[in-house]
Amino acid sequence: MKQALLAGAMLILALAPTVAQDQASAIPADIGARVAEGFAAPSLTAFSATANELRTEIGGLCDRPEPARLSKVREAFVPLVAAWGRASMLRFGPLQEENRFERIFFWPDARGVTLRQVEALLAEGDAAVLEPGALAAKSVAVQGLPALEFALFGTGSDTLADGEGSFRCRYALAVAANVEAVAGAIAQAWRPGTAFRTAFVSPSSASDPYRSAEEVAGEIVKAIGTGLQFTRNAELLPALGESIAKARGKRAPFWRSDTTFVLVSAQIEGLKTFAEAAGFAASSSPDVRDAVASLLFDLDHAISTLAEVATPPAEAFGTASDRDRLAYVGVALEGANHTLGENLAAALGLRMGFNALDGD
Repeated sequence: MKQALLAGAMLILALAPTVAQDQASAIPADIGARVAEGFAAPSLTAFSATANELRTEIGGLCDRPEPARLSKVREAFVPLVAAWGRASMLRFGPLQEENRFERIFFWPDARGVTLRQVEALLAEGDAAVLEPGALAAKSVAVQGLPALEFALFGTGSDTLADGEGSFRCRYALAVAANVEAVAGAIAQAWRPGTAFRTAFVSPSSASDPYRSAEEVAGEIVKAIGTGLQFTRNAELLPALGESIAKARGKRAPFWRSDTTFVLVSAQIEGLKTFAEAAGFAASSSPDVRDAVASLLFDLDHAISTLAEVATPPAEAFGTASDRDRLAYVGVALEGANHTLGENLAAALGLRMGFNALDGD
């Protein structure tokens, strides 16, 4: 199912051997440092910080369950979703290793695995899963943000406010701690002095996995393409359906918490910041500058259109006016992806191929 949704995700194969000198010079020599400092560091710092804030709020709720504290917990979930949306665009290197992406965000989940497994876990009430680090050894479906959303917003979550949901609260706390730990591991791998950061920022013939600025640029373009296709194909289109009669808003991520569009908007904003941080807009090549301008134009329009959606996610995909807006967002993302693959990659001298996203 995931392969079908993500088939066609772009894969940078190599720098074309016939790259002209002006194409090579269109890639900033410090492109890795620009992205690491201008996008990765602030995005991952925010993700770690918001995960910590939510874990702290949940801890307070478990200690003193009351409606006001539950409201604060639910409010703290929103910035975490937004921070994840931006950080999730770094889908390579540290975020890909050790199944970290899936451990944070098990998606798509067309078969409802998260719901089934979390409900079963809550029904069993096995305290062993609450031990520090225990969730990391469990299914990815019960240890990330979708699982946490159900614990905080799903059926039965109101018991968190009156003490009857003691196990549920401690489970939510364990999930939040797990997300925070994974976020911290990703941020650590991007810090100065680490092997990955060094190779990304200062690639050389002896470094791994990047040996040149061109290979770093290829990774960046691949990641932007992956983000565009994942957001459109795995998050929006399944809920949109082929017609208004087939719209299923509850197939969108985070519909229970009404943060579907918080996520998608943050992802698109993250892609925009990612592309800007790479410095393509200041390239010496007019073809590169034109391609980036077109890409950013589509992303800006997707963001502004998404902001006009007036109904909650569960209803928006089947409400005519908002459905039109969401369909346009899909078109804009498709246009941005076309520009990326057909224009920007060519202007940079990157040879493009198409494949399913690494094992999904």
